[in-house]
Amino acid sequence: MKRLMAMLALTLMLWGLSFAPASAAIPDDVQKLLDTKKCQVCILNDADLSNADLKGANLKIAVLSGANLAGADLSGANLMLSELEGANLKGASLVGAQMNGANLPNANLSGADLSNTEMTQANLTDADLTDANLSGAVMLSVTLGTANLKGANLKGANLRGVNRSMVLFCNTTMPDGAIENRDC
Repeated sequence: MKRLMAMLALTLMLWGLSFAPASAAIPDDVQKLLDTKKCQVCILNDADLSNADLKGANLKIAVLSGANLAGADLSGANLMLSELEGANLKGASLVGAQMNGANLPNANLSGADLSNTEMTQANLTDADLTDANLSGAVMLSVTLGTANLKGANLKGANLRGVNRSMVLFCNTTMPDGAIENRDC
């Protein structure tokens, strides 16, 4: 009976830990990413990856909440279903990246190059996309909330199914090439 109770307690403890949020990057995951550019389902919270060469990296389902990716090259990277809440991607290159289903609420993407990026059903609620290049991006059913798109370039972007009613637009190039100044 004692053995059964001990196993039950251990099982419950491990089960509870599996649902606990990770608070910091796992150092081995950071090194694995830098060495191989492959780190699916990795924990990279708050990691400093600023200016890193992550071109073509596989970060599918990775957790990068609060990570610093400012100036990083993520061109052609796979960030599908990744968690990037509050991440700093200021000035990052995400040209042609796969970001379908990625979660980026409150992320800083100001000045980022997201041209030709696939981001269907991504969550960009309240993200800062000031001066971002989203030309040719596929943004089907993206959630924007009150995202800041002031100065952004959306020329040729596909925004089908996107609610833009609360988005901030000022000197924003819209998909048809027209300039929107609704919130200047």
